[in-house]
This record gives sequence, C-alpha cells and structure tokens, in this order.
Amino acid sequence: MITEIQMLAGAGGLLLALTLIQGTRNVILLGLPVAAGNQHDIAPWSGWNDRLNRAIRNLIEAIAIFAPIMLAVHGLGLNNDVSALGAQIFLVSRIVHAVIYTLGVPWIRTLAWFTGIIGIVMVGAPLFT
Repeated sequence: MITEIQMLAGAGGLLLALTLIQGTRNVILLGLPVAAGNQHDIAPWSGWNDRLNRAIRNLIEAIAIFAPIMLAVHGLGLNNDVSALGAQIFLVSRIVHAVIYTLGVPWIRTLAWFTGIIGIVMVGAPLFT
C-alpha cells in the first residue's frame, strides 16, 4: 500500500480512537441515558474534557485539508519520497498534537500543529513542480 494512503488511514484511526475516548468519557461522566440522548442540557465541558473535544475538531479540520491534497497527488500518480515523508510527518505531528492539546501544553501543541502543516505542504508539493 502507498505510504500516503496508509497515513490517511492512520489519521482516520486516530480520529476514531479519540472519538471512542470521547464517547466513553461521556458515558462515564454523564451516564448512559444522558450520553445516549441529545445532550442539550449538559454543562459546558472544561479542562481536559474541553481540550479533548477541541483536539478532535482540530483533527477533523486537518484531515479535511490533508485528504483531498493527498488524494489528488495519489490520483495523478505524483507520489514520491517527499510526499511520502510529508504524509508521515503529518500523521506523527497530529498524534503529538492530539495528546499535547488534551494535556494542555500550549507551545508544543502549536509546534506540532505547524509541523503538520509542513507535512501537508510536502505532500502537495508534487502538484506544483
């Protein structure tokens, strides 16, 4: 399998894992009846719970940028060593970002986010050469 596709699948797996953590947290803290309901009347999340929710939203945004660029490169047969490395950098940085964001470490979180952007640019570079 092509590295870029594997990294996209890995990003999807990370999103699934974070969502399962989020859902489990909801059941534990809210109880199954509330967690299974519409959750309109619950208090806003705070602390690591809020950061987890924001890390998940941020990952969704990153995948929404990464996926079409990676699929264009793959579909056009422009994959190369740089795009493969960029995809790997993207996935590793997103794992670090999710963990650090949930733990609440601001500057490292920003560095991980920026590193992910560099990975996306590397993946998309073959489209412009």
